[in-house]
Amino acid sequence: MENETAPIAEARLLAEAVCSGSIAPEQSARLNALLKADEEAALTYAVYVRMHGLLCWHWQDQVAIVRTPPSPPAPIPAGLFGNVWQGTVGFFSQTMPLSYLIATVTLAVMLLGAWSYKVSHDLPANGAIAHFSPPGERPHPIFVGRITGMKDCRWADPDTRTIVGASVPLDRKYALASGLIEITHKTGAKVILEGPCAYTVESSAGGFLARGKLTARIGERGEGRGGRTERVSKSPNPQSQTPNPFVVRTPTAIITDLGTEFGVEVAENGDTTSHVFKGSVQVKILPSPAGSEGKKLLPSPASGRGAGGEGGVVQLAAGESVMLSRVRAGTHQNSTPTETLRFTHPTTPPEFVRRIYEPPKMLDLLDIVAGGNGLGNRREHGINPGTGAVDFEISRNTRGGSRIEDRPYASVVWSYYIDGVFVPSGGAGPVRLDSAGHTFNGFPATSGTCFGSIWSRASRAPDKNDRDANVWFNALGRGGQYMPNDRGLLCMHANTGITFDLSLIWKTGRAAERGRFKAVAGVADARHVFPEADGSADLWIFVDGALKWKRVQLRPADGPAEIDVELDPANRFLTLAVTDGGRKRCWPWAVFGDPVLEMEKTEVNSNK
Repeated sequence: MENETAPIAEARLLAEAVCSGSIAPEQSARLNALLKADEEAALTYAVYVRMHGLLCWHWQDQVAIVRTPPSPPAPIPAGLFGNVWQGTVGFFSQTMPLSYLIATVTLAVMLLGAWSYKVSHDLPANGAIAHFSPPGERPHPIFVGRITGMKDCRWADPDTRTIVGASVPLDRKYALASGLIEITHKTGAKVILEGPCAYTVESSAGGFLARGKLTARIGERGEGRGGRTERVSKSPNPQSQTPNPFVVRTPTAIITDLGTEFGVEVAENGDTTSHVFKGSVQVKILPSPAGSEGKKLLPSPASGRGAGGEGGVVQLAAGESVMLSRVRAGTHQNSTPTETLRFTHPTTPPEFVRRIYEPPKMLDLLDIVAGGNGLGNRREHGINPGTGAVDFEISRNTRGGSRIEDRPYASVVWSYYIDGVFVPSGGAGPVRLDSAGHTFNGFPATSGTCFGSIWSRASRAPDKNDRDANVWFNALGRGGQYMPNDRGLLCMHANTGITFDLSLIWKTGRAAERGRFKAVAGVADARHVFPEADGSADLWIFVDGALKWKRVQLRPADGPAEIDVELDPANRFLTLAVTDGGRKRCWPWAVFGDPVLEMEKTEVNSNK
C-alpha cells in the first residue's frame, strides 16, 4: 500500500504469519516489541487478527479452505500464542484504556462487512459459496497470485470488483476497459495489464492474453519462474497446459521467458507483437484449428531474426521486437481461403507501461526518523540514541549508562530504513558504525555523554509558549538558514550517531542507478536564549564505514555547510555522527537541515 508506514506494514506481515501458523520465534519477539512501541501498528495487528478470526468462524461450515501444496504446518513455538496475546492485550492495558480495545473490535466488524462486500467478486464464480453446495461437491479454489497495484481502473464489466491485496484465483479473467492493474504471481513474476485488454490467469507461471497490452517482469536471478510444473487452468483454449518457465499465450503465439522483462501486445485481429526490455524471450507460432471467418490458418516459416524459422520459432534479445501477423496464402482445395502466420519487424515497437507508480526521486530522512517510509512528511518524533527506542516526546536527559562500554551499537528494530544508533567516542577504541561490523578508529576521545533525542523537527518556528520552546533546537528559532527547502531539521546533540540501511532504501527507489545524500549542516545558535552557548561540534558522514565528509570544531558563527555525498546501489549503510571532541560544556548542538536522499536516473514508465 503506497502510503503505508514501515511499522504498519511490518505489523500486517507479522499478523499474517500468526494467522497462518508460520511465525518464527524471532518474529514473535519482534511482534511483541512492535505492539508496545507503535500505536498504529498495534491497531493494525488487532484489526487483522480479529478479521481473520471472524472470517474463519463465518465460513467454517460453507467452504473448505485447502492450502497448496497440502504440506503439514510448521511446528508452532511453545508459548507463542501466549506471547502474542500478551503483546496485544498488554499493549492496550498498559498504554490505552480497555474501551479502545472494544472500539477496535467494533471497527474490525465494520471493516469485515465492507471488505467482504468489495472482494466478493474475487471468490470463485462456480457457486460454491453463493449456493452453499455440499462440501463434497465443491471444487477447491486455487489462488496463484495477488493484486499488488491498481491505477485508474475502469472495467469492461461494470460489476467487476477487486482491490489491491485481493487474491487472484486460477481461471480468473481480468477485462479492463482502461487503466492499469499489477498481478504478482506466487512465483514472484509481476504482470502489468494495460487497458483495454483481456487476460486470463492460467497458472502461477503464466496466462492467456486475448487482446491488449501486457508487461511481464521476472526477477534478475530468476524469481518468477516456477521450479516445477504446477496445476494449470482447464481452459478450452488450445495449449492451456502452460509450462514453466513464465509463459504468455495469445491467440497466435506462445511467448516463453528466457530472461527478465518483456512486453506483449495483441491486436483485435489476434496479431501479436513482442518486445524485450531485458534478457530474451522465445516466440513460437501457435496454430489454431481455423482462422477468422472460417479461413484455414496454417503456420509458416519465420522471416526475421534468428530464423530460418525452423518450427516457426524466433528468439529475441534485449531491445528487439517481432510481430506475428496473418497473411493471405491462397486457396485450399475446397476453395476455402487460407492464411498463414509470418514474423515481421514492426516499423515502430509499441510502448508498454513498465511500472504503475513512478519510483520516487527523493526520500526524506526526517520522515524516516519520525517513523515514516521516506515518502511522507512525518515530524516531531525521535530516537533514543542509547537504546534505539522511539521517543514520542523530547527528552532532556542524559541517556544510557555511565560508561561508553555500557552503550553498544543498538539496532532500531521498529524501522525498516534505520539500521541502528550508537554513542561515538575514540577513548573507548574503534567505534562500531553499523550491523555489518564496520568500525572507525578516528573519533576523538569525547565526554562520553549521550544527551536528549535524535529528533525530527518540523520547519515551523515553535510558539514561545510551547512547553518545549526552550529545548535547544527549538530555542534557535526557525533556523531557516539551515533549511533552504523548508523541510525541517534532523537534530543531534553530541555524542550520537545514526545509521540508515541503504539496501532497503534502494528497493524503495527501485530503478535508481545512483543517488546522493544532501543536507545543510551547522551548529545551532541559541545564544539569545543561552548567552554562554557559543559551542562547537564535530560532524562526520560515513558510507559503508568509510569517512566521506567531516567538519571539526564547527561553530554557529561558521554558518551553514552544504553536504553532497554520492551513493550507488552497491552501498549498504549511510552513517551520520556528532561528537564534542572532549570539550566540556561546549554546547554541541548539531543540525542537518533538509536531509534527503535524491535518486538519479530513475526508469521511466514506458519503453521509450
